[in-house]
Amino acid sequence: MLPTRYCSNSLLALGLALILSGCLGRVSRPPGSAQLPPGPQITSTSGEHLVRKGETLAAIARRYGTDYLALAQLNSLSPPYTIYPGQRLRLPGSSLAPASALPALPGGWTWPTAGATVRGFSASHGGNKGLDIAGQIGQEVRASAAGAVVYAGDGLRQYGNLLIVKHNEDYLSAYGHLQRISVVEGAAVSANQVIATMGSPGDGRGLLHFEIRFRGTPIDPARILPPSRR
Repeated sequence: MLPTRYCSNSLLALGLALILSGCLGRVSRPPGSAQLPPGPQITSTSGEHLVRKGETLAAIARRYGTDYLALAQLNSLSPPYTIYPGQRLRLPGSSLAPASALPALPGGWTWPTAGATVRGFSASHGGNKGLDIAGQIGQEVRASAAGAVVYAGDGLRQYGNLLIVKHNEDYLSAYGHLQRISVVEGAAVSANQVIATMGSPGDGRGLLHFEIRFRGTPIDPARILPPSRR
């Protein structure tokens, strides 16, 4: 039997993965393990597949005539390639939509903090899923858009102290490596509201890791943030 602390940490990590994948409210529902029977190759006019209960990555890949590893890489999935009902998967052959094609967020976006971007977004497998913005430890971090705080804590080691804000059914934003968190889970926040202060990834330098996810899939924040900062 696994220690209680291990189980609790595992469940917390699973819950955060669900939040970041856009599947809010499904933390207690385990992913289905049933394989769909092989079928004819089909195409999608939207370039996406909406995951249904019981589907697996391998089964979806077979349905679209592609390899599950290619599908995993395209959607920034890591082993064991777990997917969840309600998640949207990009399909090979679908191009990344231009920023103008993404639904606009009411009120728009603002930069979460001042500073130079020292590491940009990468869609490659294992790449950076957001922007790393350098600054001073203790400087203000602001909500990039209005929304509600759905997570505040340190349950994912690679993010350190982490805040996740849900803006609507399409978008959420994540703020990692925080020094101090100023808001609590469930709180409504307005655009440009101070929500935290910048911390460090552990090497003594001030850094904010910032992500925007569209329907659970990381997108390049630089594509939709305004060109100039405060």
